[in-house]
Amino acid sequence: MKLYFLLGCLALALLVSNLSFATADDKTPASGDKPKIPDMVYVRMTTSLGDIVIELNNLKAPMTVANFLEYVDGKFYEGTMFHRVIKGFMIQGGGMDTEYKSKPTRSPIKNEATNGLSNLKYTIAMARTGDPHSATSQFFINTVDNDGSSQPRRINLNHSSPSGNGWGYCVFGKVIGGMDVVDKIESTPVKKDDRADPSTPAAPETPVVIKKVERVNPDSIKELIAAARAAEKAEQQKMLDLIKSKGGDMDKAMKTSSGLQIIHVVEGTGASPKPTERVRVHYTGWLTNGSKFDSSVDRGQPSEFGLNQVIRGWTEGLGLMKVGGKSLLIIPADLAYGASGRPGIPPNSTLIFEVELLDIL
Repeated sequence: MKLYFLLGCLALALLVSNLSFATADDKTPASGDKPKIPDMVYVRMTTSLGDIVIELNNLKAPMTVANFLEYVDGKFYEGTMFHRVIKGFMIQGGGMDTEYKSKPTRSPIKNEATNGLSNLKYTIAMARTGDPHSATSQFFINTVDNDGSSQPRRINLNHSSPSGNGWGYCVFGKVIGGMDVVDKIESTPVKKDDRADPSTPAAPETPVVIKKVERVNPDSIKELIAAARAAEKAEQQKMLDLIKSKGGDMDKAMKTSSGLQIIHVVEGTGASPKPTERVRVHYTGWLTNGSKFDSSVDRGQPSEFGLNQVIRGWTEGLGLMKVGGKSLLIIPADLAYGASGRPGIPPNSTLIFEVELLDIL
């Protein structure tokens, strides 16, 4: 376990250490000085390999989006390039010209990585140095899920703690058009150049130039925005379909003050366990996308444990059940494994469990 941890840390350090570099202003426009920025803002990034359309999430990352738009409106990105490209990880740009000369930037901004947005494939996040609050103009686009879930690296760029590497990298938007262009950039041939990355070949043999980045009127890209919303709805539907397939009805879900949701599929007739009692259960757990991560049913062996020895969502949920009952628990991340996650469970994951309470021991 120690060796695995050390190898994981080394791999993470090598790949993440250079997600750094630049500076920007942490002052958002004063009220009345400029028009209010909408919750979602759209920009088109024109590159030498094609166009990328990005949705910026001002609702979740207001300081970061305001900073990025200052650079966009000032035409800062024109003539910069994607100077660091690592297949199966990310593509990074926004601070250097084709000669690897850094452009002068504004002051660094505060890291908003605590906003709950995850470093998933095709999201855009701010690059920075080892100082968590050092981001300026440089950004990167994730080309895989860098939330700790992707094999084989399991790199987690999300926020997990307000110290050291735990600060994570702030996601402030996502690509909604030109994913194929992102893929082209990721697949461009690279060579070793310490100016791009001292540990791995990452410098494109043919520079991938950012010709311009400009704001886009959302009315002109209605189809792309609609497709993005449909994709989000499809992800939500996966969870609803899973719950329905297990006999659950969200209209009958009870939500507690903690945020736990419970649906009683089969009402029990026995007693309810107290927080200090031991129980015997059968269970299966899924992520909201329907991916199963654990099941005592599949192992053919019920699980026994004290209710004060498990995640808070289980302690609370089983306390609302009766022996002989079967329920679905929808457990938010803060009642499960939180920002740390665990093998097979990405950080900040909502979990769904089907639990049958067999006995109180």
